[in-house]
Amino acid sequence: MAEWMADVFIELVNRSIAASWLVLAVLVLRLLLRRGPKWASVLLWGLVGFRLVCPFTLESALSLLPSGETVPENIMLSPAPALNSGVAAVDRVVNPIVAETFAPAPAASANPLQVLIPLLALVWAAGVLALCLYTLVSWLRLRRRVAEAVPVRDNIFESGQVPTPFVFGLVRPRIYLPTALPAEARDPVIAHEEAHIARRDHWWKPLGFVLLTVYWFNPLLWAAYILLCRDIELACDERVVRGMGPGQRADYSQALLECSTGRRALGACPLAFGEVGVKARVKAALHYKKPAFWAVAGALVLCAVVAVVFLTDPLTPRYDFSENAIASATVWDYAEPSERELNASQLDELTSRLEGLRGLSRTNEEGFTPLYALVAELEDGTTLTFNGYRDDGSQVRTEYDGRLWQVTDEEFCAYLYNQWQASDTEEAVSGLSPLEEYADALTDTLELKDDQLFFTLPEEVPEGAQLTIQISGRAEYDDGFSQSLHFLEDANWTPGERYSIPYDTAYTELGMFLYADYPDGSQEEQFISLLRLADALIYAQSAPALTPEVADKFIADTLASFTMTSRGNYSIEMPGPVPVSEDGKTGLYLTLNAVYSEGVGTFSTDSFDLTPDDMKYGGGNVVGKFTGDMEKLTSVSLNIFFMTDEGENTQSIYARGSLELNAPFTFDEPAGYSEPMATVYEEGGATKALYTFSDGSKALVSMVLPAGFTVQGDTTIDEAGIPVLDLLQNGQQVGAIHLCGLGVTDEPTLATVDTAADSVPMQIFANMALSNHAGFEDYHVVQSSDTGAVATARYVWQELGTTGAAVTDPWSSRDCVLAYDWQVLPYFVEFAFADGALSAQQLSALADGIELSVG
Repeated sequence: MAEWMADVFIELVNRSIAASWLVLAVLVLRLLLRRGPKWASVLLWGLVGFRLVCPFTLESALSLLPSGETVPENIMLSPAPALNSGVAAVDRVVNPIVAETFAPAPAASANPLQVLIPLLALVWAAGVLALCLYTLVSWLRLRRRVAEAVPVRDNIFESGQVPTPFVFGLVRPRIYLPTALPAEARDPVIAHEEAHIARRDHWWKPLGFVLLTVYWFNPLLWAAYILLCRDIELACDERVVRGMGPGQRADYSQALLECSTGRRALGACPLAFGEVGVKARVKAALHYKKPAFWAVAGALVLCAVVAVVFLTDPLTPRYDFSENAIASATVWDYAEPSERELNASQLDELTSRLEGLRGLSRTNEEGFTPLYALVAELEDGTTLTFNGYRDDGSQVRTEYDGRLWQVTDEEFCAYLYNQWQASDTEEAVSGLSPLEEYADALTDTLELKDDQLFFTLPEEVPEGAQLTIQISGRAEYDDGFSQSLHFLEDANWTPGERYSIPYDTAYTELGMFLYADYPDGSQEEQFISLLRLADALIYAQSAPALTPEVADKFIADTLASFTMTSRGNYSIEMPGPVPVSEDGKTGLYLTLNAVYSEGVGTFSTDSFDLTPDDMKYGGGNVVGKFTGDMEKLTSVSLNIFFMTDEGENTQSIYARGSLELNAPFTFDEPAGYSEPMATVYEEGGATKALYTFSDGSKALVSMVLPAGFTVQGDTTIDEAGIPVLDLLQNGQQVGAIHLCGLGVTDEPTLATVDTAADSVPMQIFANMALSNHAGFEDYHVVQSSDTGAVATARYVWQELGTTGAAVTDPWSSRDCVLAYDWQVLPYFVEFAFADGALSAQQLSALADGIELSVG
């Protein structure tokens, strides 16, 4: 509810800002229309109301609005919140304040704007409620005043309880006159009120107040409503006096003066017409001149022009490659200079994404040097460039028809970010050029001590290369002073020599440029972002020493932060720098997998991996986007490991944790994490194991064990992060209880399982049985329900690698009992026994006594 209200509030704020530009225009145009027809001003206010109430807007190249969406709809979840007013001066002043005040903290459970905006939405709702209550009270008080009014004729009534004439009623409007109204003033007053009814003013003014109630937070709209009331009265006066002579206009003006006293209290009621702006109205009535034809025509043209330029949003880029296709595209990494060409299938994906791109807003704010870019060249030789400025993928800009645009489409920003990350991975796989290897080796020597950045030139220089090194940057200090930076300009660059430059947090740019000239005339260049690396070194210096306890807490906190949105964006916030092992051999690995159901029995997957090389400078936040259809997403698994390199391509697990999420999902909130555990206890003659999973869910496995059998309560954790329980017979281990993930997790596919059949349902057991080298035999159902079953079986598997040839490798087997119920938990339970531990009758009896339920 709070999220929905916050989304509505953001939408209303954007509409209000767009309408404010129109209000400012109308305030100016009213001055130009002083000699024009008065109804033109009312029509202009009607355009303001239409802008506020219309559920959609068109785009136009003629639009004068600087931005169609000042507050991005995703601002609450943005790692770098910013406004897109379309006015560069405003953005330059406001956005640094917004970013500094509301940027999310790495360890916070929610972004500051996720708290503030719902709170503001509640304040807005309270204001709407207060104005609705005021309207109701005003309406009831006015109705009580006119309850005893005496009919004069038709819809005209007279009462001693009203101080001034007015029209009251929406469907059947009535005219109410004060009893004390002089006889000579009645005819002009009645003519005025009847003109209100003829113009449907008894509809337009309440509608204006309804809009003011919704947009009460905008002071410009209060001014607009007040002026609307005045312009309605002036337009009504004009309609009445245009057929009068000078004497009749004088009588009409006198009637206005006589009705002007005591009007304030009545004028406050949104459903009643009081007299407003009497001085201006008397003057207008006495000096009325029929507007010239050119004035009327000009007013109509002016209203039409205003409608076109202020009721439409700025024209945003639309990409159509049907006649001018993308010939090639390159992803550039400016942070660690490299480039990667997209292949044919990737070009098709890029074409599809660009043709569907809609989230852009105009901006005049120039960015600093981009971290990465995607450059697409079309068949006619023109290029499209999309620059990314933040290492979390949140800020992407492009130029279109000579204008700068901010990309607000989260999906496209995540796509571009992932392309950048993929470039790093593919570059590592494909190999580095000699200068790139040199730059990497130099980067590995960087140290930051006592405000000095140290580095050592590698001993091995690219063969035959003549190297040139330049270090430059820029600093901006708190007092407003800024300067360009140049370091070691006269240095004699010697391989193996150590150098240093001063470092200050006031630096906004700092980089090292490497140029290599080869004997064959070829050239190569590399750029090292020293500023980015220095910031990362500062961050990594606070990394804690790695211990089992530190690793477990780091993994748990990181898993708990996992958040995804209904649009497919995900984020993983590490609680701080990645813990560092003393020998440097243990690093952090992260894998994220998503499974989609494309139909009954058909699936697709997404996967994302992070290695210690990606954490070279302390880790941070991970953001990305699932590429599949979120409506088909059935499960997500996040696995985090600290792995130790044992040498000879061997690794061991130092610490691990996993998070398993299944549909239906909770979006826009951290998933949370509970350490998996299993508690074993006896109750009512049965042994029970209460499992608690990483997402906080629980399941209870109840069993009646044969005499002499017990379940070991001290558990271990398997590779999937699930507790494993030992089965003991007279104190000796004869088996174990495992929980294994179901083959599928989407209900339509699971619903196809025949739970009572004595055939292995692969929808349940595919993870263990869908192989030529392992599976279940002698599967026999002992008990079943609509969504689950318990069966005895024999698990067989081949001891691959024993003889060096699969055809001669021996087979092994064990007895087991299998239990599942997909409405209780997304796992099946395997009771695995050593050969001969239980007879066939004992296995069947055990199966008959097993129950699965929600814990």
